[in-house]
Amino acid sequence: MKVLLLAVAVGVAGSIMVMMVSFAQEVSAPPVVPGSDPAVDHPLSLVPEVRGKHPRLLFSTQDVPAMQRLAQGEGKAFYDALLAYLPVCRAPEKFEFLTDDTDGIRQGQWRMPTVGLHYVLTKDKASLERGVGFVRMLLSLDHWQSGEELDSGMGAANILAGAALLYDWLYDGMDPALQEAFRQKLLLQARRMYYGGHLQRNPDAHYWQQDPQNNHRWHRDAGLALAVLAIADDGPGDEWIRARTFEELRFVHEWLPEDGTSHESASYMVFGMPYLVLAMHASDRCFGTHYLKHPFFRNAALYRMQTLTPGFKDAFPYGDSGGTGFFNNYAYKCAAEHQLKDVQAGLRRFNEVSPDSFDYGWYSLVWYDPKLTGGAIDRLPTTAFYPDLGVALVRDSWKDDAVAAMFKCGPYGGRKLNEYRNANNLHYINVAHDDPDANMFTIFADGELVADDDRYSEEKMTNGHNTILVNGKGQKGEGDGWTQPLPDTDMMDLATITTWKDAGDVVVAEGEASGMYSDLTHYRRTFIWANGRYLLILDDIRAKLPAGITWLVQGSGVDTVDAAQGAYRLVRGKARCDFRVVSERAFSADVVDSSAQSRGTALGYKQLQVKAEADQWRLASLFDPWHRGLNVAMRTAADGSAVVNVTGAGVSDSWSWRPAPDNETPSALRLTRGGKPALSVGPKDKAPKHGGPVAEGWR
Repeated sequence: MKVLLLAVAVGVAGSIMVMMVSFAQEVSAPPVVPGSDPAVDHPLSLVPEVRGKHPRLLFSTQDVPAMQRLAQGEGKAFYDALLAYLPVCRAPEKFEFLTDDTDGIRQGQWRMPTVGLHYVLTKDKASLERGVGFVRMLLSLDHWQSGEELDSGMGAANILAGAALLYDWLYDGMDPALQEAFRQKLLLQARRMYYGGHLQRNPDAHYWQQDPQNNHRWHRDAGLALAVLAIADDGPGDEWIRARTFEELRFVHEWLPEDGTSHESASYMVFGMPYLVLAMHASDRCFGTHYLKHPFFRNAALYRMQTLTPGFKDAFPYGDSGGTGFFNNYAYKCAAEHQLKDVQAGLRRFNEVSPDSFDYGWYSLVWYDPKLTGGAIDRLPTTAFYPDLGVALVRDSWKDDAVAAMFKCGPYGGRKLNEYRNANNLHYINVAHDDPDANMFTIFADGELVADDDRYSEEKMTNGHNTILVNGKGQKGEGDGWTQPLPDTDMMDLATITTWKDAGDVVVAEGEASGMYSDLTHYRRTFIWANGRYLLILDDIRAKLPAGITWLVQGSGVDTVDAAQGAYRLVRGKARCDFRVVSERAFSADVVDSSAQSRGTALGYKQLQVKAEADQWRLASLFDPWHRGLNVAMRTAADGSAVVNVTGAGVSDSWSWRPAPDNETPSALRLTRGGKPALSVGPKDKAPKHGGPVAEGWR
């Protein structure tokens, strides 16, 4: 590369023009992708079962008859979806995927595999010709993505993954010369992906390379792994990139949270998980690893089910969320790998209700296990706590008309990702899709999310969540379009679940989030789910100095029923949920327009803002999603304790509440029901911070 330094001074008309030109020494910049890779002393071998054989990435020739039977039997709906999409699956004449990641996904993960798998199942010559048409199109292009992420962006990753599947699935239908040309092209593109992307030699923003849990990284890893494992041992030159691919997958696998959650949102989990499963599935088959046996994949299947709202038409929102997503098929593989027959039964019900959530059919034909029979959705746990993310999910049944709720209190990124950050000197982690939402909750009743959250907000603000503001300000890190890790700060325990107790018909979760506020010393929220009766939320808020505290709840609509009694109603269409707010001190309350938004568009929600000036404020809010007509009253004592009584149709509950003495110990609670002791909660009920979900019958 030659660098020319030119300095020019030009005068106005009639003046002397001076020009100075100097030539800098010629500088040679190394190419992004070198002509050859370092030598490998001990190349990694594929397992004997797949070496020299195709197909091998996701299944073998011996597996094809079972897939054919699935396509004509229990999985006919999957095959019908594949056939319905097949007519548009041909090599494009315009290469939009070079600059459009969405088209990269369309061509690489929807169309190429659809054609390829149809050929595998039918040996249809037209599908072979279409598949070969894709191959020749890809061979004709020097690059598979342009721009700063030259051949290393998300579009390139999807094209690379689809190309690898075509190579593997059409192998016996391609002549040897085409096989070899395509092998060399896949090797080149895999090397371009790794050098330019993973090694950060391309001049892009390098946002996805900084931590192991980024969904965009999983897209790249799927393309890299499928390509490298598809061509392994079919020719020379892939030894080094094969070793690097193995190390990349091992790194990502090491930092998966055991509880199966995603800090980026349930929606982004669906956007990333198919690619992670593809990469790990291929690794297990070809390298002989056991990555899919990780508890993450077992628990991710249950988490997918529990993050769905009753009726399976929406999902509980947190982070950058939006609906149920399109690629939930990955959960079939998780269920199959861990023999989760009840989860698979639930997924089939979800698939029937929302077929668009399981695009495209080829995924399901590969990952669904028809031998996993005898499952029943109503045997799935109805309550669970996920410690990595700090999420509690509860419902009264798995019926479509169930009442359900979510409570969330955890750090940006979740605990496992913060462990990675802390172990690497507070290394940058990508928490762009996380929200300032510690101690938030949502409620689903009468078929709707009545207490709701924002969606994909372009300005991450606390006032779009059901939590609190202090002196008009929200939680640390709010205000940006993309959330960033707090600089020079260990985020691990800024927000955490302190208490978890599942006593069957009563579930208690408690969060401490004072670390997320500059002006607080204590913000304990106790979430009490009394199944079939009520949802009670107790707040103990303590400030460094007297402060203006604003308590928030929002939804599609908020009506004032009786302001003097603190009585309000959440409404959405025909759905409703009455609630009451009582406090140890006087407060004001107003219904205002909510700032909740999705991609810059206001959701049109209403928000109740309850305000008080104090250095300490305790309040109780009672939600009545089962329409029992309940009342709540609170009596406080000088020693800081309180008694909260819930009464109404068939309900006579009294909660003795002694707030926690510090920010780690669970609060002390005692429930008296109908005058008889029914439940106690205390230090012994401290929530776990690691491991899989805490759910009855799940471990």
